[in-house]
Amino acid sequence: MKSRPKNRGLLYERRSDDGQEASMKQQFDWAKAKSEIIGVPFRGTYADIEEMQRNKRHNLRDIYIDDAISGGDLTRPGLRKFLDDAIKDKTVSHVYVFKRDRLGRPQNLLEMMHIERELISHGVTLVTHDRIFTPEELKHNEIPYLIGSMIEYQEHGKFSPRLGDRIVFVQLAMAARGLSTGGRAPYGYGRALVGPDDTFVQWLEDGETIRRAGHHVRFLPRDEFKLDVWYMILEWRAGGMSYKKIALRLNDMGIPSPDAGRVRRDHGSAHRVTGKWHQNTVRDLCLNPIIAGIKEYGRRSEGRYRRVGVGGPRELEEHDLRPNGQPKLLENPEDVRVRAASGGEARFDPERWQALQPKKTAIDEVRRKNGQKANNPERYPLSTRVIDLTDGCGSVMHGNPAADKLKYACGRYYNSGYTECNHNWVEATAVTTMLIDALVELVNKAGGRQAIRDRLLTKARAEADHDAKPDEPATLVQLRRRLAELEDNIATAERRMATEKNEARYEAIAKTFDSLVAEKAAVARQVAELAAPEPVIKTSLSPEEQVDALMATINDLAALAKDENANQKIRDLVLRLGIFVGLEFEERMWGKRPIRALRRGVIAFGEDNLPVPIHGRSRANYQAPGAAGDGDSHHTHSAPACCRAPSAEPGSSAGEGTGFDRMDESNSGLEQTHQGTNVGATGLEPATS
Repeated sequence: MKSRPKNRGLLYERRSDDGQEASMKQQFDWAKAKSEIIGVPFRGTYADIEEMQRNKRHNLRDIYIDDAISGGDLTRPGLRKFLDDAIKDKTVSHVYVFKRDRLGRPQNLLEMMHIERELISHGVTLVTHDRIFTPEELKHNEIPYLIGSMIEYQEHGKFSPRLGDRIVFVQLAMAARGLSTGGRAPYGYGRALVGPDDTFVQWLEDGETIRRAGHHVRFLPRDEFKLDVWYMILEWRAGGMSYKKIALRLNDMGIPSPDAGRVRRDHGSAHRVTGKWHQNTVRDLCLNPIIAGIKEYGRRSEGRYRRVGVGGPRELEEHDLRPNGQPKLLENPEDVRVRAASGGEARFDPERWQALQPKKTAIDEVRRKNGQKANNPERYPLSTRVIDLTDGCGSVMHGNPAADKLKYACGRYYNSGYTECNHNWVEATAVTTMLIDALVELVNKAGGRQAIRDRLLTKARAEADHDAKPDEPATLVQLRRRLAELEDNIATAERRMATEKNEARYEAIAKTFDSLVAEKAAVARQVAELAAPEPVIKTSLSPEEQVDALMATINDLAALAKDENANQKIRDLVLRLGIFVGLEFEERMWGKRPIRALRRGVIAFGEDNLPVPIHGRSRANYQAPGAAGDGDSHHTHSAPACCRAPSAEPGSSAGEGTGFDRMDESNSGLEQTHQGTNVGATGLEPATS
């Protein structure tokens, strides 16, 4: 374990929320000054950080950031790329992180300790505001290092739950007074700053903050046109009209939806909201009691450490978490919510509003429904990975049940109230089968299973040889050094005794000699004990066993799509390889009526390799492929026969939005991009025609 030669550094910054305005600047100024003292520079300026914040980027030059992301989230994109680049790029010798809590405030402190140790053990020096952690220190003082990091990360990990408790208590107190607990104002309402006597002071824009003693924010009526629309929606609902029909009528009338013109980020990509009403938007307005003069708090649970419960904050439970440990966004039962007078007039009769509400649902039923998400990976292994490419749509195709089958359907079509794109959908099993067939073809093009096994085995053995020669414990290194010193001192004493004529001096040297010999014997015993080979305990698979396990997965690829219990394996494979499946649909005639049918598709390894980016034409700053000055086109080639969509059963296309139809055109079938970097990393090579 040796430090890399001084060369260049990387800077990582994080702040938990947008209110920490000075945090990023302070972290940058410290790192710049520290890098000049150490003599290891990093590329980048504070202007680069501001550009990353504006464009929602996580890396530019040698600077990596996670803006307004909790330290408990160890999957932060900026952090993952920072760690990956620091470890793999051998020119990186130092990394600058203002405090350890910028790296993380983990719930699982061992996981954070492992991340930090792995970084340093690759020869990278970690520089914080109060310490410098070198690989040599980790090697020679591993126990003190581990104890210190455990204590420090434990304290950081406690901070967030304690903060979560305080936030919930403060928000409960504000909610009991009908005050705003944060967020944007509802449709037709505005954020109003009110004084200590609850009188109106001024309107605040979204994100605007003014701190004055005794002042607070209320949501008060502001836009009469929007309030009239909301009132009209409730009247239609009272007349028996469904949420879906209300959304369609609003779209027919050309009334923009509440989020029209805003830019959102879904699946990591920024896109403009279409401005069309959706039945869920209508439902949310119908369920919001502020129109009846009542402010509600705690409708949804979204905290990472603490969530609102009956009487106060509660710890997260099993139903609050996904299988990967990340928290879910859930809807709370009514007995958890807090309601109080909003401070504004009721624009709809409270009793009539209450009569429109669905029957109260028990908390167990709420939890059961919250677990039945349409994009459940156990049912939809390609969830968020199937993209509608039709006419530059770029929408994620969401998993939905269809009779006795499961399907992926265009999200834009549903989210726009059925006014944009088309009712494009494909059977989930069919697209999964197609993907597995394509991966089998990639295996064959990589030289066959034996060639892949040989490559994997060579790599695994090299890693095993490296791991089989662990560094000696720091204690043993020190004892060996002391033993060598004792041997030198004993030899010196022997020489001096052989030439010493003075009896008193001879006895003094002899006494020292005997002491050195005794100490040498004791140290030699300790060295022998520590250096003795430990009993072999098989804690991991051999290289051959590891490769055989990987090859078993490759050999079983063809059977995975047919195995109902293999969805999680397929899901893990898709995420590990960064696979996206893009599908293009077209209109065809089935008898005398038009239907939507699959025309062709593309398998891409990495989002950037899709011919149409996610969210496509509504993506912020998106230029359509082929536009003048694009210069970033994607080259594709026709896929082999086994990668084409399977033919449909006779009569399967008898209806709009069928799954895979039989394709007779010579140019139809799936395509694959040339880019195959992620696949190559697993030992496979990209397919070529």
